[in-house]
Amino acid sequence: MDLHEIHKFEIFDAYDIDEHKLNIDLIRGQKCPEGVYHIVVEIITMNEQGEILLTKRHPQKNFGLYWEITGGSILKGEDVIQGAIRELYEETGILTKEENLHLVYKDVFYEGLFRGFIHKVDMKNQTIKLQDEETIEYQWISKCDFIEFICNDYFIPHTRKRILNHWIDIEPMIFTE
Repeated sequence: MDLHEIHKFEIFDAYDIDEHKLNIDLIRGQKCPEGVYHIVVEIITMNEQGEILLTKRHPQKNFGLYWEITGGSILKGEDVIQGAIRELYEETGILTKEENLHLVYKDVFYEGLFRGFIHKVDMKNQTIKLQDEETIEYQWISKCDFIEFICNDYFIPHTRKRILNHWIDIEPMIFTE
């Protein structure tokens, strides 16, 4: 079974709008019952030079060849931080600790309870390793160019909207050393 098939069988915990866990399992790709959500993490990773990591999605994925920040759904049994750490490692090869992740926004989009983090990392002992069938390319961009970049036509639109909607909370975290 290839990775694409495995992702079809991911199981998530279900939550209500207030992030209370429900006694329901959700399966990737199946519609959630009304009022039921799963948690999705989004991570803006900054290196020691203040550059922000972006990855390009695999062409066979939804929004293929679009740029994005790291993110994904947390799996059954994970908490938000565990899910963020796992997603960051799976998609980029970056190892991190809880204290490096700072929650900066919460948002709701369709069936997802989105939790956005700023993640600052020292890359001198780490190497980017892209996940097969997920991402095909990466780049570090200047924090000063971040907003301009995400406003281009090749950045995932709903992610752009969340970042722009929460920029008042994100900006101080990015521009504070």
